[in-house]
Amino acid sequence: MTKARAPMTFSLAITRIAGLIGWEEAARATDRSERTVRLWSEGDAGTLPSLDQAMALDRAYLAAGGGEALILESYARQIDVAMAAALACQRSLSDEIAETARESAEAIASSIRVTQPGATATAIYHAIAETEEASGACTRLLARLKSFLPGNVAEQDQQGSI
Repeated sequence: MTKARAPMTFSLAITRIAGLIGWEEAARATDRSERTVRLWSEGDAGTLPSLDQAMALDRAYLAAGGGEALILESYARQIDVAMAAALACQRSLSDEIAETARESAEAIASSIRVTQPGATATAIYHAIAETEEASGACTRLLARLKSFLPGNVAEQDQQGSI
């Protein structure tokens, strides 16, 4: 039975490399046993080749006519995915900062109008509403900032699961 392997993983890259060069050659290229190389290809075995061994596998694959360095490509795609999540979090933070600045400016502007002679109840209610919106924006910004603390969602997205 063929084991399913997730896309963009080192285990799939190693499986594809061994599919071209053979398990015996993969073991020889890395100076490890065939069993070890097969474990690397399992994905759930909890073991991976060292950087030197991964490069040896990619070199052997390329030398055998493979079209690309599969482990290198897998690593690059995983980094791209991890960075996309981190950049999305940073963009979201930037959006929250802009929203808070806008809402705060509107609250301040409407509150200044209340200090003018002849301010109406409508102006006061408007200033209150704008200040409540600014408060909500500050609360959302605070939550977004806290998500960047170690152990929270943004850091986990940045580290990814390679």
